[in-house]
Amino acid sequence: MKSLFRLDSPVMQMLSKVADLMIVNLLFWLCCLPVVTAGASLAAMHKVTQSIALEEDGGVVKPFFRAFRDNFKQATLGWLVVIVLLAGLGADLILSISYLTGNTLLACKWICAVVAAIVLAISEYYFQLIVRYENTMRQHLMNSAILALVKLPRTIAMMFLTLLPLLIALVSMNAFVSTMIFWVIIGFAFISYAQASLMRPVFRQLEKAEGPNVQLMD
Repeated sequence: MKSLFRLDSPVMQMLSKVADLMIVNLLFWLCCLPVVTAGASLAAMHKVTQSIALEEDGGVVKPFFRAFRDNFKQATLGWLVVIVLLAGLGADLILSISYLTGNTLLACKWICAVVAAIVLAISEYYFQLIVRYENTMRQHLMNSAILALVKLPRTIAMMFLTLLPLLIALVSMNAFVSTMIFWVIIGFAFISYAQASLMRPVFRQLEKAEGPNVQLMD
């Protein structure tokens, strides 16, 4: 029984990860409040959860705010691009529903869905890459697009995790309300941790290659 409470025991290590994820989740919520900083907050959360998933020492609070500061420009620009594109697609969809019918409307819906999926797929990798590698925004976007296509099954899994709260709400609003406490306390950090775990072999592959388009951050 005493071995369960040793600092290096699996139980204590799991509890330590849960506590770290709860702290990260709180920091993510707080730094998202101005809305425009949501991208930098998301990037900072990914940085910390990557460290947890890859078992890299470094703490939680200081690395979060360091990543928030260091990646603010690229993360904020990327976030704004994603929001503008998705908002534009939403507006196009509303106009299509208002003025089109039949097969034309169906085609517009599919086009909007496909473009939205592409934007989301690229963004999944973009925010993961900017906090781990030092590169230009253009190169990060290119690498993200390539990875989204080459690692398609992993891409779908990451997109599913990102959309999980929305999917739960669409299936059952009662279920979403029932799990609200989970999302507030740890949910988004848990999703980020799961995505970082999916990215672990990708990072290893990239860092093993150390090609000209992959430059590790100090």
